[in-house]
Amino acid sequence: MDSRNTFSYRKISLATALAAAALAAQPALADEYETLDAVSVTAEALKIDVSTQETPQTVNVVGRQELDEKNIRKLDDSLRYTPGFFNQFGADYDTDWIKIRGFDATTLVDGQRQYKDGFFDSTVEPYGLESIEVLQGPASSLYGDSQPGGVVNLVTKKPTKTPQHNVSISGGSNKYVQAGIDFADNATEDGSKRYRIVAMVNREDSFIKDTDKHRVYFAPSFTIDVSDKTSLTLLASYAKDGGVANGSFFPAYGTLLPRDGKYIDPHTSYGLPGDDYDKEQTNFGWEFSHAFNDNLKYKQTANFSYTDLYLRTSSIWSAWNNTSGDLSVATLINDGSVKGFTFDNNLTYSAEGESFNNTIQLGFDYQWFENKWLANGSGGLGAPVLTVNPFIPSISTPDNDAATALDLYSWNRSKKQFGIYGQAQSVFRDTLLMKVGARWDTVNVNADTTNPAVNVVKNSIDDTHFSWNAGIMILNDYGISPYANYSEAFFATGSLSWLSGASYAIPDPTETKQFEYGVKFTPDWLDGYINVAFFDLKQKNYLAQAVSADGSLLTKANPRMDATGFEIQARVSPVKNLTVDLNYTYIDKTQGSNEERVAQSPKHLASAWAAYDLSDLGAVGLTLGVGVRYTGGSIGTAPAVRVPDATVYDLAVGYAFDKHWNIQGTVTNLFDKEYVQSSDFGFAYLGERRVARATLTYNW
Repeated sequence: MDSRNTFSYRKISLATALAAAALAAQPALADEYETLDAVSVTAEALKIDVSTQETPQTVNVVGRQELDEKNIRKLDDSLRYTPGFFNQFGADYDTDWIKIRGFDATTLVDGQRQYKDGFFDSTVEPYGLESIEVLQGPASSLYGDSQPGGVVNLVTKKPTKTPQHNVSISGGSNKYVQAGIDFADNATEDGSKRYRIVAMVNREDSFIKDTDKHRVYFAPSFTIDVSDKTSLTLLASYAKDGGVANGSFFPAYGTLLPRDGKYIDPHTSYGLPGDDYDKEQTNFGWEFSHAFNDNLKYKQTANFSYTDLYLRTSSIWSAWNNTSGDLSVATLINDGSVKGFTFDNNLTYSAEGESFNNTIQLGFDYQWFENKWLANGSGGLGAPVLTVNPFIPSISTPDNDAATALDLYSWNRSKKQFGIYGQAQSVFRDTLLMKVGARWDTVNVNADTTNPAVNVVKNSIDDTHFSWNAGIMILNDYGISPYANYSEAFFATGSLSWLSGASYAIPDPTETKQFEYGVKFTPDWLDGYINVAFFDLKQKNYLAQAVSADGSLLTKANPRMDATGFEIQARVSPVKNLTVDLNYTYIDKTQGSNEERVAQSPKHLASAWAAYDLSDLGAVGLTLGVGVRYTGGSIGTAPAVRVPDATVYDLAVGYAFDKHWNIQGTVTNLFDKEYVQSSDFGFAYLGERRVARATLTYNW
């Protein structure tokens, strides 16, 4: 056993001992009150109805209440207090960046795959969500082609059996304003037909000068209970984004290290006239379910999607070893669309016997996406147009190739996947849980371009892949459940990978294997839970950014990436009306046979949040929340670049005037700390500065 693994095993042993000691030290107060119901929490992303605390892998759920309490505006912001989460690009207002356990994650909406490749992705509005589910680690045995960090499943608002209505208005920093409505009611007297209408409009600026964003969102849904065993829900959504995309991407020299003896103002904008961001998304689909009897159930989901994007954005273009003097500003143009169709269905059989409780599921799914667009620059990632003084961008000179930098060429990529999957879970005498899953996929990916500077030597892949997972967990009356799990992931990208010179190709799919083991503590006397998990991910043929000979930023396949670490997570209510969340993650991420440390990968991540309801102290309706987030130091690509650690504090205050009116105020980065989230290839990505928001809601 090498020293690195020895260190990790010692860490997890110590963590387990500390968690057990904490459990032993807690007073037995759960019989007097109960604030948290840990065992009843489930996740649709698992595809079978099981408790997240009684499944042999790490699963986290962020509910609607938490989204409201923290005034969440972006998907990645909602995961700030989730173990293992890291946003590597900081305050990027038009894109969600999610890494789990050091790797990218795949986004689902109601279990349906969302497209993400290059600058085209599905933007999801948090106001339209009921909850966010995170399956941490590889999940290809359930979803086929997917990223190794796990899957983030977004559960949208749907018709409810109990009518509910609310309207809200919000305001805050950076000229933020929002208005929203959420109506759920019966369409018939007997409630067999129900509807829900969710609509929202907002706008806000960025802390970067001359950047802004506005959005319109509309999501109607309609449920028909054909019988007490059959139900159909029709779903639709429309979202339109506009504005000027912000780029919190700065040169590392001038941000982390001095440039010509000075530092760049963090509010500086390198945007140019003509920069624009315009995006429209339309979705339509359905969810159908039928129970043949108490044991056998069928479920089907489908979604049609269309996205139209025009993105023109300008930002600094910094070579990793450029330490002084002027810098180039590059303009990126992407103008195109994505069409998609996804379909999933499965049959689930559950039965309880004298010794065994069994659940068996079989299903198949299909996905198809087609992405066509116009783009400039080699690799479709933009091209330099100006040389500027990084401290005073208005002092500039045109680039020598500026006349052709904005020439547009056609690009296209498509992906098709068909998969057959199955999973089985068996619980023996309520003490031993065993779970196994397997899946076979066929994947076809095509990509090409008319750009004469790009020589595509391989423009398609046809691949089949078998993925499986297995887990075991011990259950007992003490609420101490050790478990072990093995899982796999494969991911096929449609982006062309740079080989050398002008040669590009579609890379072979990345493949990842993960071993996870840990302990979940949910004793009866504890109001809440404490979880400890150790993980070891090994990936081959991973994709990473690279810089070509002419300085272009491209994507290149690399042979090996590893991540070993552990997570400690606690959600407890130590006294009545007080809820505490604690998370710590250690990740040792390396690449290559020499196990070199990877840029943009902090080893330590931690967070804590405490919320207290002051009703018993006489302040009826008043709640207070305070949080702290810690991001450990990381490295950049240049040998001298080091990103220091950062600690920021958050605050929330809520007050319910009566059963109808309530107000919720939040401040993130309370002390307005200026910090860098991460760095690579000469760039430094700024963290978000202080943001204050308040929402007034009327419910009936």
